[in-house]
Amino acid sequence: MKQEERTSETERLLHLILANIDDMIAVLDLNGFRLYNSPSYEAILGARERLRGTDSFEEVHPSDRELVRSTFRETIETGVGRRIVYRLRGKDGNIRYIESQGNVVRDVEGKPEKVIVVGRDITDRVRTEEERTRLFSAVEQAHEAILITDAAGAIQYTNPAFERVTGYTREEVVGQNPRILKSGSQTVEFYREMWATLLRGEVWSGHIMNKRKDGTKYHEEMVISPVRDTHGTVVNYSAVKRDTTLETQMEERLRQAQKMESLRELAGGIAHELNNILNVILGAFTLLRSNLKTDPVADKYLKMGEHAVRRGVDVGKRLSMFAQVDSTQHIPIALAGLINDVGASLQNSIEKTIRVETLPGTDLPLVQASQPQLYQSLLTLGLNARDAIVGARTTDGLVTFRAVTVDGRSVHELFHGATARNYVRVTVTDNGSGMAEEKRQRIFEPFVKGEQPEADRGLGLATVYSVVKGHHGFIDVSSEKGEGTTFSIYLPAIHVEAEASGAPAEGIVPGGIETILVVEDEEVLRLLLEEVLRAKGYAVLSAADGVEGFEVYAQHADDIQAVIADMGLPKQSGFEMFLKIRDLNPGAKVILASGYLSPELKSKLFVAGAKEFIPKPFQTSDVLRKLREVLDLPA
Repeated sequence: MKQEERTSETERLLHLILANIDDMIAVLDLNGFRLYNSPSYEAILGARERLRGTDSFEEVHPSDRELVRSTFRETIETGVGRRIVYRLRGKDGNIRYIESQGNVVRDVEGKPEKVIVVGRDITDRVRTEEERTRLFSAVEQAHEAILITDAAGAIQYTNPAFERVTGYTREEVVGQNPRILKSGSQTVEFYREMWATLLRGEVWSGHIMNKRKDGTKYHEEMVISPVRDTHGTVVNYSAVKRDTTLETQMEERLRQAQKMESLRELAGGIAHELNNILNVILGAFTLLRSNLKTDPVADKYLKMGEHAVRRGVDVGKRLSMFAQVDSTQHIPIALAGLINDVGASLQNSIEKTIRVETLPGTDLPLVQASQPQLYQSLLTLGLNARDAIVGARTTDGLVTFRAVTVDGRSVHELFHGATARNYVRVTVTDNGSGMAEEKRQRIFEPFVKGEQPEADRGLGLATVYSVVKGHHGFIDVSSEKGEGTTFSIYLPAIHVEAEASGAPAEGIVPGGIETILVVEDEEVLRLLLEEVLRAKGYAVLSAADGVEGFEVYAQHADDIQAVIADMGLPKQSGFEMFLKIRDLNPGAKVILASGYLSPELKSKLFVAGAKEFIPKPFQTSDVLRKLREVLDLPA
């Protein structure tokens, strides 16, 4: 074959090769101008005629142009090409990523003559890497915990949020099974149903309680998704988990608050009926006693009956306190002394095998509170702790009272109604039997029975709950079966000096000569009040319902100096009757009585002009004293 034919055949094969390879080949002069472009290069940048003789740097992205120029010069100067990645703007206007390397072509004398650049379009690979990087970054920075296992359930990956929630590092859990998080709170059937869903290739979602590395339990919402390969085979499982512990606690507290509000309304109604009944019984006993003074047998049975009534009165008071109708005075109190007193009282009244520890803290701010109510509430919690320890048969029982100052912001995170700047947190902790979750959620309901018969304290914890709420505070309980219990009370702190307080002296019950209108539908009470008032020198008019009461007042308005009326009258309530009397005589002195009255309604009474309120059941001496105080008020 002739030389010309062999050269022609070689050129034909070369062009055929260049036309069919994916790599881009360009031949540039020493200034970077194009001498030749392979078809693959032209497919990106445009037709051969447009490219030949043009500056190869013009299509390079401006941000990468200096890199390409300097690498081109370096290749010519050193004779060694360096692989770089840069961006080109294609003929369609889109940016393409190119990976290329230049090689110097020398003439017969060894001097650089041309540069051959071999490149490859790696746009798809770069975009895939960028997408993978963005995905990885999103997963790593996600607030939700993310866990990936293989098909057998072995952990392959966890993100930082998983570490933050569970306390386990990635190194500690990779290769482990997610069952290391099991808390024991879910049943075997729960996990059986979950895996049945996953093995069907379906997505599972639900709520679960797991356990952190330190042993504490937490709630989370979780979605587990099967991950398939290109053949549709499940090769991984991915779990996205959101810690809902705080949210669950808030929802539980809201439900508890709503439930307690309904129970308080019910307790208020019961207190009203009970106190009315007890007042009738007390009135009947008083009348009987006045007529059977010399009968010792009758006196014996009257005392038995009065003892039973006093027990009922105590229940009524507890119901009233639970319904937040108690008007006990709140004064600035230093809790350190109170806690020490409660601890000493508890230690002296329980088994010597149980130790009571008081840690009242230092520099505690004062709280605005009823000292008797707080004392009784803390003592109730202490006695409950004692019962739990006895029930657990613990030989080294310990009840600890502790108080510290906490920032209001941290309390607000637990209770959204918290608005004080600081709170005093009082905790009562025992190492007793603890309680199951179901019991813990209902612990503040009235008459919820304890784990042991002696632990049934009826209204005890319900009353504690209402006392705390009545002090604008919050109460919570944490407990696990066999792990003891901690009650936490948060009371708003105040920053004033403590004030001395004392009860007024009882003195002699006074009487008078004024005319008094008694409006009471319970006949025994009405007769009792009439008799007691007349015995003290008062003139008395009476009525059995609200309509009759107003009619009597209207007829004798110039003579009546004061009105004593029950709130729950038939035909017309005592409050409605009072408003009509007030319209007739704005200066009328009206005392209202009830076995139940919410703080809101009591406030409404005084705003409307009522002079005094008497809770039922009442002692006649209390009525006489309040009446005299009202009568002596300026007109």
